[in-house]
Amino acid sequence: MAKSSIYFLSALLIVGTSCTQREWYKKELTEEEKEQYAPQIRSGGFYSNYQGSVGEQMHQKEALALDSTDAGTWRELGTARVKRAILDEMYYFYGEAVERHPEKWAGFRGYLYLYFYRDYERAIADFNLGDEVNGQVDFSQGQSHDYMRGISYYGLKEYETALDFLDRYINKVIEVEGESWVDVYAMLYRGLSLMQLNRFDDAMAEFDRVLKYYPQLSDGFYHKARIYVARGQFDLALKELEKAEVNFKKGYFHQRPYVEVLEQIYLQDIEKLRKEISTS
Repeated sequence: MAKSSIYFLSALLIVGTSCTQREWYKKELTEEEKEQYAPQIRSGGFYSNYQGSVGEQMHQKEALALDSTDAGTWRELGTARVKRAILDEMYYFYGEAVERHPEKWAGFRGYLYLYFYRDYERAIADFNLGDEVNGQVDFSQGQSHDYMRGISYYGLKEYETALDFLDRYINKVIEVEGESWVDVYAMLYRGLSLMQLNRFDDAMAEFDRVLKYYPQLSDGFYHKARIYVARGQFDLALKELEKAEVNFKKGYFHQRPYVEVLEQIYLQDIEKLRKEISTS
């Protein structure tokens, strides 16, 4: 009887094990499963590995093997190239992403063309494409396409058009949210555009508005000093340069990760302008 009980329990254990056994690895996936799993593998890549690392890139290629239509994976492959200045591969991967999902990624590529490559015409074309497919002035990387179009036209030295788009962005934010919600650097580029058009009084007022919302910004003081120099008011220019230098050394100046911003100032610029004043 005891022997029979042992055999009975063993059989029960075998049955129980086989009933709860899981299929850990599937050799074949349905198209629906591939579409479901690809974004999960893509996300796991950059959440668990450094972006652009071997491990992260393997995740992206595995995701692409499952679903070659996933625009997010193409874009992620391009992003790693952007940060490593591998331009030809960035064009290819981001191009695949935009082709598959322009409403989501055209503006992002425009952002890269603007800030990373200063390819202003391509940037504008992408902002226009994004707005066209979405039926509105859109945002990418948290920035209005009108705002970035304004900077792009500034880079092309088309200052009147730059002003037009910067004004569109600024006025819309003021209307909806209030002036304090305007990106202060949009005001900065508006002031710079006015300076390029020799509208010094308007530019001075714009830099004062910049400093109203960012009282430590070295750029505001530096560009005010430039206007005072143009007017021959050298004592006032020196006072502004002193404030520009103090705040610059504290790190309060317009800058971005990875790239130099358009019209970025350096300590040497402040020192150079001071020397020009001393010899005037």
